[in-house]
Amino acid sequence: MPPLHALAGLTSIAPFPTIAPYRIDQVRAAPLQMALLFCAQLLLAALMSWAARRERLRLWNGLALLLLALVALFFTLGSWGNSDTTKLSYYLAFDLSRVRGEPFWALVAPLVMRLPYRMAMVHGLVAAGYAAAPLLLARHWRVWTWGGWWSLLIVCSPLLRNFLQNGVSRQALMTLLLLPLLLWAARLANLRRWHLALSTGLAATVHTSFPLTLALALAPRLAAARSGLRWRWPLLLPAGAVLLLLGLAAPMALEKLRVYSSQESYFPTYALRPEVIRLQLAMALGVLLACWQRRLGWRQLLACDRSRSVAILALLFWLLQQSLHWQLLAPITSRLVDAVGFYLLILWLGWLQRQRCCWAVVPALAVTLEAWLLGSLLGSLVLNCGLNDEFLCIPDRWPWQVRYGSGP
Repeated sequence: MPPLHALAGLTSIAPFPTIAPYRIDQVRAAPLQMALLFCAQLLLAALMSWAARRERLRLWNGLALLLLALVALFFTLGSWGNSDTTKLSYYLAFDLSRVRGEPFWALVAPLVMRLPYRMAMVHGLVAAGYAAAPLLLARHWRVWTWGGWWSLLIVCSPLLRNFLQNGVSRQALMTLLLLPLLLWAARLANLRRWHLALSTGLAATVHTSFPLTLALALAPRLAAARSGLRWRWPLLLPAGAVLLLLGLAAPMALEKLRVYSSQESYFPTYALRPEVIRLQLAMALGVLLACWQRRLGWRQLLACDRSRSVAILALLFWLLQQSLHWQLLAPITSRLVDAVGFYLLILWLGWLQRQRCCWAVVPALAVTLEAWLLGSLLGSLVLNCGLNDEFLCIPDRWPWQVRYGSGP
């Protein structure tokens, strides 16, 4: 790696650049080490399956905790040089206007400043949360064998490219906090009222895209239309609180919509990449295989609320892809792709579990791991770390040796 003073001539010599692409010069590539760290995650997922088949559930729980720790470490290191991670690690120390309308981050900013690698570690913890969600669902549904593999399906998914590999930690956390509401809306889990209230209320303080994501989380409830729309208390009793949260979040959300629609021209097109299309086809193949084994026809699928929930989210994802392809409100719709993709994966896993065809996840898992191993890990062999904001450019020093600067 060239000395830091040599890199200074290639870009801003300030502790942090003032123009995009945001980057830091305290980075290096470590493809072998990161590949070994990920291979350890694959091994743990396999060991979890082995432990589940032998009904050694205490061992399964221990392996699950170790898997979450490795996921957190992997994404903490890998997101170190990303734009969003880097700029927030810098600005949260002195300029909270960067998170205006998101009081959660203003509240935890002092804590973030004391974490090793600051927002990079926050992002690692968020990624671990995404890995934990399918693990908890596998326990709840008693399909222990697939828990570890489901976790890797989520955190490695090309559908979550912007959230997890671009370090969009704030929106990713808000989307994760609304997952309990999605599980209730799709009838995938029985949750206590205070769990829903707490997670939804907290989500409203995390990111200004809360109103749109709230609508996405509630979308599967439309699938209950044929069974009487039994909304009851979740939409009646807390309705006032939800409206209050929307009222608080709406002004900033509308302002962002105005900026994105009138001033923003950049938008990520990850949802149009070949690996995403292959994953969609693999998920469709999983559905076909399950229908073949269970001998399900159109009537049975239409009568199943989980089938309708998956269809609703799959249609939403396709519509977002079309908006990116035709560049219709793309700066706005591109910000919703990962949220819809995450919810679609969860609903799809829930459908496979109901049909007792969890094995049908294998084609999608194979496509996901192939894209991850060949695209992300193998691609890290040629990273030019320090000259751009790239995932898998890891720190070149210990946390206490990092220079963040002290503001403008």
